[in-house]
Amino acid sequence: MIQMMTAYTEEVDEVEDGIAEILEQLDLGALKKHSIGLITCHYDFTSAGFIDALCKNLPFDVIGMTTMASANQHGRSMYALSLTVLTSDEVIFEAVMSGALGPDNYHEQMEAAYSDSVKNLPGKPSLIITFFPYLYDLSGALMHRAFDEVCGGIPFWGSLATNSDVSYEHCNVFRNGDVTVNGMVMILLHGPVDPEFYVVSIPTQNIRKDRGKITDSEGCLLKKIDGIPAWRYMENRGVEIMKDASITTPLMVYYEGSAVPVALAIYTVNDDGSLLCGGEMPTGASVAVGEITNEGILTTAEEGMNRVIKCGKKSGALFLPCVTRYVMLVPDHDGELKLVENRLENGSLMTFMAGYSGGEVCPVQDESGALQNRFHNFTFSALVF
Repeated sequence: MIQMMTAYTEEVDEVEDGIAEILEQLDLGALKKHSIGLITCHYDFTSAGFIDALCKNLPFDVIGMTTMASANQHGRSMYALSLTVLTSDEVIFEAVMSGALGPDNYHEQMEAAYSDSVKNLPGKPSLIITFFPYLYDLSGALMHRAFDEVCGGIPFWGSLATNSDVSYEHCNVFRNGDVTVNGMVMILLHGPVDPEFYVVSIPTQNIRKDRGKITDSEGCLLKKIDGIPAWRYMENRGVEIMKDASITTPLMVYYEGSAVPVALAIYTVNDDGSLLCGGEMPTGASVAVGEITNEGILTTAEEGMNRVIKCGKKSGALFLPCVTRYVMLVPDHDGELKLVENRLENGSLMTFMAGYSGGEVCPVQDESGALQNRFHNFTFSALVF
């Protein structure tokens, strides 16, 4: 069994005061035999030496990432640090950081980090929590697929790092005081974890009923749908996609054997009409056009919270919804975080933490009920203990 506690601060300038605030909120005397920490925070905490100083005051290893906004029962803000502590007598935790990932070495670096760390456990992990870097020359989908191969399909949940302006700059991940822009960090959990995973993307009413079939693709590059260039297919359905403009129209991909579709972003439209997307676009899968609205964001967050509460687990919940959801919830950017707080009665119902993701990593069940690791965009993602 895993127990969870959290702490929170917005004090980044006065490091000692911020650390004192964190430690006051933690009952370190209640720690079990094994413990680990997870942090989501504003970039300033990683550039001011705060992370290193905090980790030196904690009796366990920590991994973390920068994000656009953080929350737990102690507070919520864009300019905050949220610390989550997982502690257990039965579950063993191992914190890991890879070397720098690049287009030519990412698979090898992941494999080296994973294989070296697994040796420190009594057996294979039951679950992996991971934060990937946000890189302009290496997509989240490629990193996700490579790590799925490296770990042999063991369920892993997490996110790509992000920041307060949704750019590639200042997206950091860290293990203890070691901060990097291009490494991958993870926690391997060995023992009786028994997690629940929930991912909700676009309300059914916001997904068009007509579907097209992917007839030509290469990895994340969607070339043709129903035999015509993907850009033209979208245009024929009244969806205007412009070069060098932000694209907020999700594609719902129905992978073969999957029970529910996966929402993926369109990143780039190429001269030949192909679309670079946020995840794998296998030939033969069907796709439908979705729509993001403020009402839809809150509806899916409500649906996700209903599932979390109904599952019956009470040890704690981790939430990493897509950063696009935060950006689009104008003027009330905190609307989704407030919904989570209210449904969990500000932590009295269940301890929780929430941050925002540059790409959601969450397993989903296929039609046989088996978990398949998937990479998502636009989604509300949760892990419950």
